Amino acid sequence: MPVLTVVYYLFSFGTEVDKVFLSISTFLFSIFTGFFISRQASRFNKVRETVTKFDGIMSGIYRSSGHIAKKLQTAIGKVIVSHYDHIFETGKWNIHFLEKSTTLTDIHKLLDKHVVDEDIVKLPNQALGAVVKSLVGAQDVRKQMVALHEERIPAEQWILIWFFATILVGTVSTMTSVGELFPSILKAAFVISIFSVLLILYRLNNLVFTEKIMGQHSAEDVVGIIEGKK
Repeated sequence: MPVLTVVYYLFSFGTEVDKVFLSISTFLFSIFTGFFISRQASRFNKVRETVTKFDGIMSGIYRSSGHIAKKLQTAIGKVIVSHYDHIFETGKWNIHFLEKSTTLTDIHKLLDKHVVDEDIVKLPNQALGAVVKSLVGAQDVRKQMVALHEERIPAEQWILIWFFATILVGTVSTMTSVGELFPSILKAAFVISIFSVLLILYRLNNLVFTEKIMGQHSAEDVVGIIEGKK
């Protein structure tokens, strides 16, 4: 902001535009960005909730499998840890959507390999049912995450947002402030706030608003349970 303040203090940017244009552009910009920020913030929260739900299901599958067979639990634990290790290595929470993922199918195969009908008694049978039910639920949650991930702002709407932002910045820049410190500071702060709004919208749209990786803490908790740290 200090650099922009100095620029506005020293230089003039054409003839001052009628303040009516400033009012109109501010109104339109606030309407469009306000709508999209609200929509993307809602989407962001839904994705976080869904990711956390998926992590809870993975944790539940691991714990329930311990009632069936310890070897099965260990094998499932390795599959789940591998799933999250891939996320941590790439830094992309959605890597299993962008690439082919076999996490759920691998767990199904492990059930087929380790579970023999005649070995099932009451508690293991109930645990097996819980694991299978959780796998079905995990598949549903995964589909929800895929759908939410695709609800991004289309390119034509981004063009419209940038169009109004450019008009607004241009209109503000033409206001007289050469040699006047306070007006220069106000203009710089106003322009910075415009770009701050665009940055917030961009980060919400790309689901990178808080944690480095979406659901990172939740994923670390699941891995910690499997590794015996929690």
